[in-house]
Amino acid sequence: METTIYIQLLGEGTIVHRPVPAIEIGDYIYQLKGEEIFDPDDEEWEFLPGTKVKVEQKELEGERVLVAIEKRDNE
Repeated sequence: METTIYIQLLGEGTIVHRPVPAIEIGDYIYQLKGEEIFDPDDEEWEFLPGTKVKVEQKELEGERVLVAIEKRDNE
C-alpha cells in the first residue's frame, strides 16, 4: 500500500522535511518512491528514491507523521 512518509532535506540551514510517496514492505520499513519529484539540482534528500528506510512516528507542525530515520539494506 502506498503512503506518504517524510524525509529530511540536507543543506537547508534548518531542519526541513519533504513528503515522499513510499510503499510499505515490512513493519516500519518502506521503500521510497518519488523519482518524478526528485531534483538533485534543487534539493539534497537524506535518502534517495528507491531506498528502503525504517520509519518512526514523529510530530511535525502539530501532525503525527511517519519520518524516515535510517537506511535499511537487508529488508
